[in-house]
Amino acid sequence: MSMIKIKQGTPAHRAYVWGAWLFVAFVLVYVVFAYKTGFAPGSIDKPFRISQINDVVAYAVAILGLNLVIGYSGQLSLGHSAFVGLGAYTTIILVSDHNWSYFATIPVAAALCFVIGMIVGLPALRIRGLYLAIVTLSVAFVFPTLVLKYGSLTGGPNGKKPARGRAKLDPPSWVPFHDAGRIAAPLWIYSICMVIAIALFLLARNFVKSRPGRALIAVRDNQTSAAVSGVNLPMYKALTFGMSAAFGGIAGSMLMMNRPFASDIQFGLNLAIFLVVGLVIGGAGTISGAVPGALVYVFVPYFMSAWTTEQSGMPPGLQQITKPLFSWLSKQQGGGSIAGVFFGVLLLIAVFILPGGIIDGLRRLRARIITVVPNPSWLRSRNRSTAHTLAPAGGIPPSQPDLGTDAIDASSAGHQPSDEPEHEISEHTPLRTPQGRNQ
Repeated sequence: MSMIKIKQGTPAHRAYVWGAWLFVAFVLVYVVFAYKTGFAPGSIDKPFRISQINDVVAYAVAILGLNLVIGYSGQLSLGHSAFVGLGAYTTIILVSDHNWSYFATIPVAAALCFVIGMIVGLPALRIRGLYLAIVTLSVAFVFPTLVLKYGSLTGGPNGKKPARGRAKLDPPSWVPFHDAGRIAAPLWIYSICMVIAIALFLLARNFVKSRPGRALIAVRDNQTSAAVSGVNLPMYKALTFGMSAAFGGIAGSMLMMNRPFASDIQFGLNLAIFLVVGLVIGGAGTISGAVPGALVYVFVPYFMSAWTTEQSGMPPGLQQITKPLFSWLSKQQGGGSIAGVFFGVLLLIAVFILPGGIIDGLRRLRARIITVVPNPSWLRSRNRSTAHTLAPAGGIPPSQPDLGTDAIDASSAGHQPSDEPEHEISEHTPLRTPQGRNQ
């Protein structure tokens, strides 16, 4: 039982929804002006932290695109890193070799990845499950090899980056932080990436709630039933892969805006696996799950590495115990970092505690505090029309019982409220026995 109940469509419910969105907007805007306020939690007034937040925004878009395939269409894809890399290389090649603007490369990267994504999605018309996962994983495996093979175009193992000073994203003079020093350029990139990400999240949300989105969910739940209902399975599967790849290509362009350097190591199997991990940790089948998944992907390994290497922030007494322990574990691994071990253990604990992802856990926690009682619009309009019909000429309507909850309970129990009188049984009404004979 929750502590607070709010009926849908009431002023209290509207205040609750708008208050939540205003809080999110305040946090996003506060990041831009934190360097002026003197209060910057998490060092968000430093250039390196803003660059990490820009990476979070870009990877959130990539995970959102992967969610369209895995979370909403039910197809297992493990090659999403190739589309992110393709978008990144498209941007960096056009900027460095042809002197394009970063903004002009975004639609080109999205269109190219959309076409390649539809081609890669063609095997999904015949196979699914683990076999489709193997096919898409091969795409993630082949992409770094192609980058090294065509080194004259991609830079090969040395990577690709623009010439010094070419297509540099300096903030224009009309933005309020143009004279903020070193943090001005990361804040400008943050503003650009945030606008792109908000537009893509709204696009994905509207798509999922539209008729094609509902058809896509029907394909995920039961392909046979969806086909019988008239859903074109080949078209929806191919378009889903294309849209997912386009989102990944845009994410790659955003990564190049933030850190204009591309190499084969960045877009290999590790990225393909961690994008799926971020999707599962954040919450598959949820639009907002891409955000906590990206936060986990960017910040948890970073802080875990700093903690296992320096034990920063740990009490001095505990450091005397953990430092020899971590040094011994590092030697057992051949001198490598043990941050990956702790990261894997943390992921196992997170999946065990939150099997539905972080968003599902937050929703369950919210349900213990606030419950929104359903009150659909058709029922609200019916209640208003009934109250208006029964209102006397004096102007004050008589008090009417609240039919919202009762009607919902009746419909959920399988009973529909009816205005027709019940059928009366008379002596001339034939009665039927269980065998079907009249008496």
